[in-house]
Amino acid sequence: MSDYKLPSATQWGLPSSTKRALLVHGLGCSSLTWERVAEALAQAGYFVVAPNLIGHGFRTGTDFRMATVAKDLHPYLAHADYDVIIAHSWGSAVVAALLASLPRSRPISLVLVDPSLEFSPEFVKAIKEEWADRVANIKPVEDFMAQFPKWTRLDAITRVVGLQSCASPDVIREILTQNDPWAFAHLLSDCPSNVTITVLIANPEVERHIPKHPQITCSIIPGVTHWVQYEAPETIVSAALQSVEEGQKP
Repeated sequence: MSDYKLPSATQWGLPSSTKRALLVHGLGCSSLTWERVAEALAQAGYFVVAPNLIGHGFRTGTDFRMATVAKDLHPYLAHADYDVIIAHSWGSAVVAALLASLPRSRPISLVLVDPSLEFSPEFVKAIKEEWADRVANIKPVEDFMAQFPKWTRLDAITRVVGLQSCASPDVIREILTQNDPWAFAHLLSDCPSNVTITVLIANPEVERHIPKHPQITCSIIPGVTHWVQYEAPETIVSAALQSVEEGQKP
């Protein structure tokens, strides 16, 4: 396993591109979860960077507080200007904790994909061991494809890689334990004036946790599970490109 202090990321597209996207994965995943979204963005002329968060993508770690995980992304923001930041699930909570650190010099579009911003203590207690067990006993690619008929084989492979490259089941336990209470939706209320937020929702229950704000737009995607990046990657890409285009209008 790599030391958590050493950054790790997957990249797509040409570094010389003037358009840039930062993609932030969810719990028990890796940067490769974004393969189909990133490829489409790269084809649209973007240079795409997807970091592996602490404890994921073969990185170790012991401090999984949301502020620490968000701070781990600061070097990416210090050395590049991103037009759009896309985050899924737990990654959306990380980006919410990152809001105050985003540059103010240019428009930035955020796309939060079925964000995990609010968990009750009862929910965390109920799912902690179940989610840790997904890392301890990883299902094969074929099982994921049978469970999720809309997934491609590539989707299932990147899901398995994400679980295999998670440092240990304890990473999942510690993330849920160290971030108790799991309450991060309020951070979106402090949205900087240069940032617009699009929330793509698979589970309609998520919408009630999103604060009302003139710079936040919610959209429910019918017929998909939590794994929107696998089942409707074109919806994510379309929302991102549209948000960037609208943000750049005078």
